Amino acid sequence: MTQDELWERNYQDTLNFITEHKKRPSKHRLEEHKMLNWYKYQKKCFAKGKLKPNRIDRFTHLVDVFNQYLRKNQYAYTSQEDAGNGFHDDLFKRTT
Repeated sequence: MTQDELWERNYQDTLNFITEHKKRPSKHRLEEHKMLNWYKYQKKCFAKGKLKPNRIDRFTHLVDVFNQYLRKNQYAYTSQEDAGNGFHDDLFKRTT
């Protein structure tokens, strides 16, 4: 198996997993860990400009699909009015 075939297989496995399960691969599940590590390595190569030109379009599509399933924080630390500065004034006020 050539490098290009292996890359294509990892790409398809990761894309199929995300579209089938409607979530990103988890670092906590061993069967998903390989896909997540492959994705992170490809992202690092892309950022450094080392990703092969014929893979760039396909990888950017995978990034778009990956970003559709961002994990949402279950705790709301800020309200919509305070979204600009990132801090909520009530968090730092003393209640005594």
